[in-house]
Amino acid sequence: MAGPNYGMPAFHRYTMADLRPTMPDPRCDPQFPLANYWPVYLGNFWCDVYQQHAARIQEYFGSKGLLVRMVFGRNPACDPYFYEQRRCNCYDFLVYFVSRQDAENAVYYCNREMYYGHRLNVLSGRTPEFFNITKSVKYTLVQPRRLEIAEQAFERYIYNICRARTRCILKHSDEVILVEYCSTQDRTMALRYCKIAVPELVALNQMKQRFLERDVVRELMVCIQSNPAFINMQTPGSVLHALLNGYLPQNTMSWKTLSKVPSIQKIRVFGRGIKRKSSYQRVYTQAKQMFGVDVDKQNIFSEEVRELKKKRKYDIKMEQY
Repeated sequence: MAGPNYGMPAFHRYTMADLRPTMPDPRCDPQFPLANYWPVYLGNFWCDVYQQHAARIQEYFGSKGLLVRMVFGRNPACDPYFYEQRRCNCYDFLVYFVSRQDAENAVYYCNREMYYGHRLNVLSGRTPEFFNITKSVKYTLVQPRRLEIAEQAFERYIYNICRARTRCILKHSDEVILVEYCSTQDRTMALRYCKIAVPELVALNQMKQRFLERDVVRELMVCIQSNPAFINMQTPGSVLHALLNGYLPQNTMSWKTLSKVPSIQKIRVFGRGIKRKSSYQRVYTQAKQMFGVDVDKQNIFSEEVRELKKKRKYDIKMEQY
């Protein structure tokens, strides 16, 4: 599974003047209230207490030496996917930084990093990034009600059955999952062994971000007008004090070691024989027609995984003697 770029941004000691940037993003209308700030799209962020999301996001990026000025979450009434996110406690936001360099550092160093066992999607908040259609698949879960799984659980399932590496994964509804693999070979391997979802081609203009700033301008303006303090969102005192004095905040970093991904022993299609075979047949047909890939109907795991399992069993047996 593809991970983040390792390392840390070059540390910058902030000043109070940094909290009020004056250089607008040339992509924005200069009259737009947030034109001087630089947003990133943050997806798959695990938070079990939604009301604490802003402070937790500021603490996370603060641990990287990055000062977050504002955090915007969509109004649940305007976002039909919000309730699916609430079910698995994984949300998406726009996170505003005070400089272009900070926003670029956030994307470079934090995209695909693990946060409580979930890989973050950290991408531009104003410029769309698209799936590479030669390496991507749109999956529709065969049994979405029975297979209520978060992005990370699906990614782990794919890796466990065939070692296919994932570059980006995004859930668009309770049943549709979009995946970009690291290579065409990874995609082919996943198509051969994934039997819990029907594969389809990804659209040419399919964005990796579920939304950009331009898609939620009206919601942003309502938020600013109803709560002018939004633009003056307070960074947690310990985080702000550290960044203004030139050192990293002293956080627990528990998000590095604790996993909040539900433990799933076995992901499979449920049902009686005829119904289950019918579901499998849909997967076989789509994989062949759309991608020219023959699904391995005999084996659950790829040959590489089967060999690893055999070796593990052998090693355990030898340890018992």
